[in-house]
Formats: sequence, C-alpha cells, structure tokens
Amino acid sequence: MSHVFRRTVLTFAAAASVASTGLAHSQTATPQAPAAATAASAGTVAELQQLLAQKRLTELRTTYNGDYGTSLLLVNEDTTAYVALSYRKELWRVYKFASVAPAEGAYDTLARQTRAWAEDDLRRAITAGQKAQLEREAQAAEQRAASLSQEVRIMQAQRQKMLEEQQTVRQQTQALDVERRAYKAQVDSLQQQIRLLEKQLNDPNWTPAP
Repeated sequence: MSHVFRRTVLTFAAAASVASTGLAHSQTATPQAPAAATAASAGTVAELQQLLAQKRLTELRTTYNGDYGTSLLLVNEDTTAYVALSYRKELWRVYKFASVAPAEGAYDTLARQTRAWAEDDLRRAITAGQKAQLEREAQAAEQRAASLSQEVRIMQAQRQKMLEEQQTVRQQTQALDVERRAYKAQVDSLQQQIRLLEKQLNDPNWTPAP
C-alpha cells in the first residue's frame, strides 16, 4: 500500500502524548477547518514523512472511511509506532507512541471517529447517485413522453385524413346514387317504350297512323 497521505481540512483535539483517553473525548467532535499546525504537530508530521521517505516504516493496517484514512505504522528498527490521519490520501495529523499497544487503541478510536466523519460524505455520495439515477429516468421519461406525443399527433392527423376521405367517399357515393337512380329511371322508361313498340309490331291488327 502507498505511504503517501493527503492533508485534511479537519481538526482533531487529541495530543500525541494522550492515547485512548484523550482521543475518546473527541469522538463526537465535528470536523472543522484546521487551525495553524503547532510546532509539535508539524514536527511529528515531518518526522513521519522523513521515515516514509527513508522506507523505515511497516504499515500494519489502514482503514478508509470515505475520504478519511487512519493508518498504523511501526518503525522497523524499534518499537515506536505512529498513528496517522489522512484526508483524501494527504497526511494531516500524526500521533507517536512508544509501543504498539497504545497505538492500537488510538488507531481503533480514530478509525471509529473517521467513520463518523465520513457519514455525511457517504450520504452525499448516495444522494448524488440517486439524483443522477432519477435524472436519467426523468430524461428517459421525457423522451418517451415526447415520442408518444409525436405518435399521438401522427395518429390524430391520420384519423383526420381518414375522416375527410370517408366524407369524400360518402359524397361521391351519394352523387353516384343520384346518377344511378336517374339512369335507372331512364332505362325503365326506355324498356317500357321498347315493350310498347314490340307489342305494336307484333299486333297484326295494328296499323301505323297515316
């Protein structure tokens, strides 16, 4: 695991010389922007950075909660242990212990503390994910609604065209029916005339008028 840590924007009120007791009082503290680093704190951070650069440390464990990290490191050549807090992988605060046992307690306390700090970040990430999902769903629904609206407009236009064509067909049918009745009347009249003429031609007593 990388030994590069990132600086945080939080403060933690425990001193490096006070292990679990001092750290426990800070568990409910709200993280805030850090004040100017004290000489002791800056010295401990610089000391750890130098040891990291010299590769004289063994990283025993690291816990990440959101953007916050807690690491337990042991000096290779003696029993000195360090607990380091990081924010977005940047080193922030370092606590130095003469042995691993008190460092373990401090590490556990700080890991729990970073978990509490990360709750807002985790909720924000979850909310952002939900928002992004709903945004995609809204866009998809909007596109679907627009597509359906277009289909409805096309259907309405087709229906209107169909009604107009049906009306035209009805009018044409009515006109044709009028013409049909006229032709039928004409045919009936001609057939009646034909029957009369045939009767006259077939009547031996019929004589054309002079």
